[in-house]
Amino acid sequence: MKKSRVPGRLLIFALLLPRLLFGWLRRKPAPAQVRRIVVLHQFLLGDALMATSLLAKLRQQYPAAEILLACPPLQAGLYAARPYGVQALPWSPRDFAAIWRLCTLGRVDWVLLMGENRLSFLARAMGARWVSGFAGETPAYKNWLLDEAVPYAGEPEAWTDTAARLVDGPEPARFSVADWPLPQAALPDLPVRFVLLHVGASSATRYWPADSWTALAQLLRAQGLGIVWSCGPGEQHLLPAAGILPEDSVLAGTLSLPQLRLVMARALVNVCPDTGVAHLAKTTGQPLLMLFGPGAEVLFGPGRFFAGAPFAGAGPAWFPCRNQRTIHHREVDWVLRCGRSQGATPPACKRPLCMEAIQPDAVASAVGRMLQLND
Repeated sequence: MKKSRVPGRLLIFALLLPRLLFGWLRRKPAPAQVRRIVVLHQFLLGDALMATSLLAKLRQQYPAAEILLACPPLQAGLYAARPYGVQALPWSPRDFAAIWRLCTLGRVDWVLLMGENRLSFLARAMGARWVSGFAGETPAYKNWLLDEAVPYAGEPEAWTDTAARLVDGPEPARFSVADWPLPQAALPDLPVRFVLLHVGASSATRYWPADSWTALAQLLRAQGLGIVWSCGPGEQHLLPAAGILPEDSVLAGTLSLPQLRLVMARALVNVCPDTGVAHLAKTTGQPLLMLFGPGAEVLFGPGRFFAGAPFAGAGPAWFPCRNQRTIHHREVDWVLRCGRSQGATPPACKRPLCMEAIQPDAVASAVGRMLQLND
């Protein structure tokens, strides 16, 4: 049984109400006064990892500040190596003790919200001197307690570059694995030369058909490559049973996120749908090929920040039902994507034709080109 959110909400409002009385005294701290910064979110893995640019820019602009990342517990282990000197604080809206720890941190000069302005209520309950977030979240009440609302880009831009806009100043330096060291972790036996095929995704509309994965694996084996199959916990049914050979390695939801990152760092190429694990691959510096169906490369690709590693996108550049302009509960004029769930009743997607349009031979050819560039 899940814990209730009610105790945490009661704590937040009990601490928030007296602080609201003095809201008219709020002023943005001068840069020299900023000693502790908290980045607060409950994003899924992919959105959180794309926002690594925000952490990089904070460290670049505030080299002496303490930077804390309050994030979902399952993500916290990824930050054990303290990328950009950031310390992770695991928390959940259902964990009263974790919310209490956030609210008793002491001095908090600045809280930044990656995209969930509803968390501004918690930020103000923490006693934050200033709260920044992106403008335009709906419904409007989520924005009421922001001190600073930053607009999205006015032209097409990867979310990873948009995230850094919360902080003034020049763009952060490109991502380097030296800024986020790889973990030391025990791994299963792996082929010497292999391509990792991750079949899972956060939405059924992003699943690539099993027959396509099978065909891709056959084409890659013909290039003399080993195959490592990957999926998350509970996604074993997505593995193409007919396409897995005895010599393949199968990592079926058995690895932690740090372990999976280390495996991806050893792969010659990582092939993933547009999902959280693909964005994890961006932090390894290894070649990544992403399968884009409902999402668009311009929005969820590497952008400028992650442009240092080889990258390719596979999938239709445009698709008729990729026509929604919403991201993170905001209407953005230039966004074109599909956020529908899969189902038989409109407006759900009955069948993800955009993913079926991705051809295995085109993906295999792209993998081959990436290998040639890396040789």
